[in-house]
Amino acid sequence: MRSFLAVSGAAPRADILAHLSGDPVISRTATGWVATDEPVSGAFTVPIGKAARTRGGDVSTEALGVLLREGAKVDGSLLAALVPPFAAAHCDGSTVVAATDWLGFQQLFWWQGDGVAAVATSALALAALAGADPDRQALSVQSLVGWQVGLRTVFAGVHKVPAGCLAILEDGRVTLHRYVEESLAVDGPAPGVEEAAAEQAELMIDFHEAYLRDHPESVLQLTGGQDTRVLLAAIRPAARQGLAALTLDVHGGTDSRFANRLAAMTGMKLHVHWMDDGPRVTPAEAHDLAVRAARDLDCMASPLALAPLLRAEAQLEQGHRLSGLGGETCRGFYYFGQPSGATTGPRLIEKLATWRLYANEAVQTEALAPEFAASARAAALELITESFDGYPGDWLAATDHFYLYQRMQRWSGAHGSVAAANRHFINPMFDRRFIQLAHAVKPEEKRGGLLTGRLISLLDPELAAVPLDSGLIPNRLGRPGLAARTAAYRVTAQKAARKIRQKLRGQGRPQLGAAETAALVVAHWRAEPEVVAPLRATGLVRDAWLDDVLAGRATPEPATVAFLINLLVIGGVR
Repeated sequence: MRSFLAVSGAAPRADILAHLSGDPVISRTATGWVATDEPVSGAFTVPIGKAARTRGGDVSTEALGVLLREGAKVDGSLLAALVPPFAAAHCDGSTVVAATDWLGFQQLFWWQGDGVAAVATSALALAALAGADPDRQALSVQSLVGWQVGLRTVFAGVHKVPAGCLAILEDGRVTLHRYVEESLAVDGPAPGVEEAAAEQAELMIDFHEAYLRDHPESVLQLTGGQDTRVLLAAIRPAARQGLAALTLDVHGGTDSRFANRLAAMTGMKLHVHWMDDGPRVTPAEAHDLAVRAARDLDCMASPLALAPLLRAEAQLEQGHRLSGLGGETCRGFYYFGQPSGATTGPRLIEKLATWRLYANEAVQTEALAPEFAASARAAALELITESFDGYPGDWLAATDHFYLYQRMQRWSGAHGSVAAANRHFINPMFDRRFIQLAHAVKPEEKRGGLLTGRLISLLDPELAAVPLDSGLIPNRLGRPGLAARTAAYRVTAQKAARKIRQKLRGQGRPQLGAAETAALVVAHWRAEPEVVAPLRATGLVRDAWLDDVLAGRATPEPATVAFLINLLVIGGVR
């Protein structure tokens, strides 16, 4: 299912449906209505997204209905066993129960008005229903980070359903029920690297054996990074022979080079999709694709990162895809430059925000209206600081939680929800037990890639000897000692130096294809300047700078173009 909207206490409106993907169909419920891809009636259960799976097997729609009809009495352990991304909704004729996965990766949103309430896959649709204004503080975060933190959306009063929660809609009211705690604590003493890696290896082997048994036509999305190396290593050698693999790259890129080497070693059938091949894209087409991407992302991540992927995926089969997400909590790459043994506090949070979170997607200051630019940093920092409430006192452990429940949930989840609507988008490392083990290992023990290196080495020593795209070799990372840590430090230091240069130059690193798409979008604006006229009414963009862009005297960075595209779509909701 691509779109889902359930409303209690109000009549259907065409302007709301316009913000849903596809061609939604309206069906009546006892207290309102729902809009879904297919008509429903009476009691019904609908998966939201293609996949509903535990570590051991697929979960039928009928089984989901039995589970969700319990509402607030649902068996939380069964829901938490479903691997993200996952969402589903059930209606018994009057009450609608909608569930997101334990990580909140699959995006669901809710809104409560006066006697009317709604739950949907689209924050834009809820904003249209509510007549909601843009949330200026959320836009401050967006202008610096490029995505959202906490549970806000870019619309006032429209919220994200929290991780591990149900939204229960009845008689014009929506209530949230937590079915699993955010805490990832494990029973007993914290495992060491060896113990955690051994259990993680078993989990990954079990997951892949079951999945490829049930779906032998699956495709492994392959890169030169650590996460997909874990997935590949977890597949038994015999099962790799003839297994389909997919790599998205541009000519001269690194992912295809590593993927070809790995495919040759393992006997996989690799297809490289070249992002820079194919028919020429006109500026108008690029702009339309970017606007579509912004809508799909509910304006809460970069449309320029998604737009090239939408074009590529339109040419690819949308079946079962194994993807490597979730491994960053094993790697702790964000530990670099952070003090061990420190206590979480405002100064450390501000340093993290300034030197890491703002590095890639911050909007150029000169593009923003002076008043907004002057207040944005303080407003954004306030929300980022609030997001650390309830996290561990140990600073490195707190960053583990932030990157999982903020960056992974709000940034990756926005993109992943789009993928989950179109294909069986499976992320084995989102298994809750796998993540619990990664969090249980003390940060100082997994620092420098030790846990991931040990995991890959246990899964397949031969693949662990093949360098990653970073130049690091997993089986060396998996050995505690000075040499391994020095090598990891050297690579991380090089990345940190790039981030410092980005900050000093005021330039972020655009995602694959984003720079080319941005250039085409700006060309369209210059050819048809009336397209961006609504930006002048937002009070967030500096008119003189926009004049310079349209006249060709200034060229905006991709992150700035992404923010402006989102503003245009936000402005078109009401």
